[in-house]
Amino acid sequence: MKLTINRLLLLVLGLLYILISLLRRSFYSEGLVDWKTIEILATLIVINTGMMLSGGIDFISYKLLGTTKSMRQLFFLSVLLTSFLAMVLTNDVTLLILIPLTVSIGKFTKKNVENIIIIQAIAANVGSMLTPFGNPQNIIIFRTEHLTFFHFILIMLPPYIFSMIILLLFVFLFRNDNLIARSTPPVPNFFLFLSNLILLFSAIIFMLLDLNGLYFILLIAVSLLILLFVEPEGLVRIDYALIAVFILIFLVINSLKTLVEVPVINNPVYLYLYSLLLSQFLSNVPTTVLFGKVSNWIPLAYGVDIGGNGTIIASLANLIALRNISGKNFLKFNKYSFLFLAITAAFGLFILHIYS
Repeated sequence: MKLTINRLLLLVLGLLYILISLLRRSFYSEGLVDWKTIEILATLIVINTGMMLSGGIDFISYKLLGTTKSMRQLFFLSVLLTSFLAMVLTNDVTLLILIPLTVSIGKFTKKNVENIIIIQAIAANVGSMLTPFGNPQNIIIFRTEHLTFFHFILIMLPPYIFSMIILLLFVFLFRNDNLIARSTPPVPNFFLFLSNLILLFSAIIFMLLDLNGLYFILLIAVSLLILLFVEPEGLVRIDYALIAVFILIFLVINSLKTLVEVPVINNPVYLYLYSLLLSQFLSNVPTTVLFGKVSNWIPLAYGVDIGGNGTIIASLANLIALRNISGKNFLKFNKYSFLFLAITAAFGLFILHIYS
């Protein structure tokens, strides 16, 4: 069995949880896992698998990318497409769909597309920050703080717009070349794509209405049935390990909080800086779980979303993207990602002063 990133995380988190359970002398207790959030995440993972296997997103993306005549145009379109899809499909799923397409374009145009992959990783983190369902940490904050959809977007709009402007300016740092060759466009299964698209919008509506977890289980069941009859091999393509990783994140972090008291940080600037810095070493989803419900959710959301850029482990999306680039360009990713983090982190601090 191939040791993927998610399986490695599962192994590490599993061992950590066993160790913490031994120290606690308790394997499980009520309230360690936010099962409603897990149901939402599992629903998105299952439905997005169906959309990915349908080839529908590949087809649409390929048609859009096929209109480009130069590398710079491809950069711009990749940034816009990645950030847009990440708002709805989550950042990691977006990269799982688009990066193979980018690699394919590089193959048939005989161009090195690793710089585009670096920018796509940043774009996925930027796009996902805007919506409450763009990434796991936003789902957790949205549910924990009982926020409204439009209020969340209104608060996240300033750092999103600024980050997008900076990212589009980053495109000019890369060399521009002509593109000439094109590969054969993928042939999608429109029934599989459209049915899961309807399920995806249903999941978003259910989440915004804060419906019972049984509704999400129903959506999972319908999506699995569609896969069973239309694409049965897709049942083994679902990232069950990723679902287990999210469960273990709750178990490990919340169990750890019963052993070590996490200080309450009421100062918004300190909360922002701590969450941003912790994301670089702990990753942004565990950092969000660690802080839990806070007195002011805005600095936490800014910290973990802006903090998704930076180190390779700051966001799962970074790990997904960097599997496809060489060691030389890994260093280049660090250079651009940390530069982007420094600029956007400073802006986030400025916006916090305005809100406070």
